Amino acid sequence: MQLVNQTQTVAPQMRDALLSRKETARRTSLSASSIAAMAKAGLFPRPVPLTPSGSRVAWLESQVNAWIQERAEQAAEAVRAKGPRSCARAAQ
Repeated sequence: MQLVNQTQTVAPQMRDALLSRKETARRTSLSASSIAAMAKAGLFPRPVPLTPSGSRVAWLESQVNAWIQERAEQAAEAVRAKGPRSCARAAQ
C-alpha cells in the first residue's frame, strides 16, 4: 500500500492592487475628469472609496487592466472589420 502525501500546495492568493487617480489616468491616457465622467456613465470601472467620506478613492488594478484589454480588443476588431485594403490605404 502506497502512502499519499496529504499536504496540498496552495497557490498564493492574487492580491489586487489599488491604483490612485493619477496612476489610473497615466495607465489609460485619460484625464481624471474623463475617468470620473466615464465611471459615472458606466463606461469605466467605478472607484473604490478608501475613506468613509469618499474623498479618497482608488481603482482596482484588475478592473482597469480588463478595461484596457477590452479597448484593445475593440480596436483590433474594428481593424479586422475594415479589412486589409483599408489598412493598406492608411499606410500610404
